[in-house]
Amino acid sequence: MDDTARCPSCDAALAPGETPCPSCGSLLAGSRKIVVEPLRQEAALAHALLESAGLHPVLTYHDESGVPHPIEPDEPFQRAGGLMVPLATAFAVFVPEDEAEESLRILEDVRRFEPETDV
Repeated sequence: MDDTARCPSCDAALAPGETPCPSCGSLLAGSRKIVVEPLRQEAALAHALLESAGLHPVLTYHDESGVPHPIEPDEPFQRAGGLMVPLATAFAVFVPEDEAEESLRILEDVRRFEPETDV
């Protein structure tokens, strides 16, 4: 298995801790995707939880080719040119690699204590 860190935007090999990506300039280099949701609201909730815990999450959307693009959690989101967001758009939260394990623990704790809903 290859343990080389890779840029989540362009898949270029990265030296440990290297950011931004020297190939594409992505600020997501050196981070790990920990949440993928079909709804922006769900990903934004995870982002807010992690941010309130003092971590440094980045909210993103994935374009049609699966490349993540950072977006501001508190600003309206439209694709370039004001186009509507396709229904199949995925939203994700990335955190710096050294915050990934703690982030996963926090989100797991939240899921464990979520009230169950009757369907």
